[in-house]
Amino acid sequence: MSALPQESEKEQVKGAEVITSILSSDERKLILNEQELEEEEPAISIWAKLLRKLQVPHDGKPISVLRNPDLEPIADNERTWGFWSYFAFWGLPNFGAPSLSFGSAILSLGLNIKQAIGALVICNVLISLFTIANSNPGIKYHIGYTIDQRMIFGIYGSFFGIIVRVGLSVVQYASAAWLGGLYMNMIFSAFSKNYLYMKNTFPESIPMSRRDCIGFLCFQVIQMPLAWLKPRHSNIPSIVTCCMSGLAVVGMLAYLVNINGGPGPMWYEKVTLSTSHRCWMWIYSITIWYSGVSAAVVNQSDFSRFAKNEWSCYLGMVAGCTIPGTFVPFAGMLYASTCQKLYGKAYWRPDEIIGQWFEDEYNAKARAASFFIGLSFASCQVFMNMMQNGYPCGMDLAGIFPKYINISRGTLFMQLLSWVVQPWIFYNTTSQFLNATSSFGMFTTPIVTINVLEFYWYRKRRLPLIDFYSLSPRGAYWYYHGINWRPFFPVLVSVALCVPGLFYSVNANTNPNAGMNHFYFGYVFFIPLMSAGLYIITCYFFPDKHERKATDDPVDYFHCFNDKERKLMGMLPYTESETEIFEFLEDQERGQSSDSQSGSLSSGEVHKHVKEINS
Repeated sequence: MSALPQESEKEQVKGAEVITSILSSDERKLILNEQELEEEEPAISIWAKLLRKLQVPHDGKPISVLRNPDLEPIADNERTWGFWSYFAFWGLPNFGAPSLSFGSAILSLGLNIKQAIGALVICNVLISLFTIANSNPGIKYHIGYTIDQRMIFGIYGSFFGIIVRVGLSVVQYASAAWLGGLYMNMIFSAFSKNYLYMKNTFPESIPMSRRDCIGFLCFQVIQMPLAWLKPRHSNIPSIVTCCMSGLAVVGMLAYLVNINGGPGPMWYEKVTLSTSHRCWMWIYSITIWYSGVSAAVVNQSDFSRFAKNEWSCYLGMVAGCTIPGTFVPFAGMLYASTCQKLYGKAYWRPDEIIGQWFEDEYNAKARAASFFIGLSFASCQVFMNMMQNGYPCGMDLAGIFPKYINISRGTLFMQLLSWVVQPWIFYNTTSQFLNATSSFGMFTTPIVTINVLEFYWYRKRRLPLIDFYSLSPRGAYWYYHGINWRPFFPVLVSVALCVPGLFYSVNANTNPNAGMNHFYFGYVFFIPLMSAGLYIITCYFFPDKHERKATDDPVDYFHCFNDKERKLMGMLPYTESETEIFEFLEDQERGQSSDSQSGSLSSGEVHKHVKEINS
């Protein structure tokens, strides 16, 4: 804390009385506790000096075991994302080449292209609703998923939600990077026929070729410098790469349908499933598609906090989710259908189609197509991976070690860790990873459900922000020793009920229990009902009666709200004069043996007193 200002004792006492009238006893203690956490002990030992040097750069801003600049609410001047930014954020996973392969999973269930499109439309509407509901802590209070977890699980219990997402992010980052390496190979193959037919010198025990290893390495190297790019500045390149990938999708579709003379034989296939089995396959199709983007749904507050206003965020999310989220998988199914007639094999991925063109003839036309299509999909894959997996994981790791990890350091650490996952095993062996990817959403869906319930129902869309950064037992998110046990029960039960179905999906030789299998097929519907019901029952019998629940801070401590937002929330700006008064208050609190509950002032009186202080 800074030194006391040079002003008279009378003025200090007057200011202290005014702030004491505005703030309750609990609020004063929370502020003082948060300031105590930010105070640093003198670095005397060599070890202490080393730790001081390892702290994240913070430019004089406060850091503590709960806070660094990357974890603070986003200030008004940094909220620059509009409609196209959110369209691109959701367009990245949908315009990306993995979405083109979605149809292979759906058609393998026995549905045809037309029914797969119906399932996609329904699922994208559900995803839009889930995302809008889950984005509002970021839109209203400008906090990310990492801080939001403290509201659900408590200050220390939040590590559970953070670790869940870190694990998923590392695996998905590695998987997406491997696919990105394949698109890099498309670029390199356009320049060199020798590279295209590069001899593999790796032993047979390693399930990847030397060519694939080079592509993967190059893709990882390209991504690493982006760890230092601020997430809020990634919107413009995301918009550009979405446009590039979208044009590549349309161009390949037009070319294949034109030379084939129609949509191909898969378009006319009939469904032979019974009515009951067909219904469950529809539901399972919805679950598979939802699971692929479930990380973006649960992450939404990390990026909705950059929104200029809520409606540009909502409309951009809905458009980016529904339009490319329906068109691109549809295009992928037509790719496979036309290729089946043209080449005798259904190709789903662009690199497979380009490979076939090179096999037919390695000419200038095929090389140009390989370069531009590869560049488009590789660029889209880079920013998709960073936005959906890289930056969110960096934010989460920053939430675990705020003093020593910020978003850049956390993202870089995750990039290095992704090599340990060995993603080439997922795609080049009989690994059941691709079947297991449909389970990712079962870990995040109960967290999303409880977050929505907690924010809208129990907290009435009102959150005290200072409590997120304090270890005071009087804080609204302290619960029991920093842990809220109530959400753990519905989350763990919901996940446990999905485990048998996950086991059946990766072990085709087992005889599944129909009920458990169906629960897994439809967990996108069943988990929200199950987790919400259990959470409501738990909170009914064991309610949290904290007096600061469903309240706002009386003062904008983090300078993150504009005048309009403060007016709507009845909040005062936090000025330097008030900082000085809190310092004086600290001395007063230390000299008092007991606290008395403060009275309250009318809005007009509060503004009058604060105006007198600031003058």
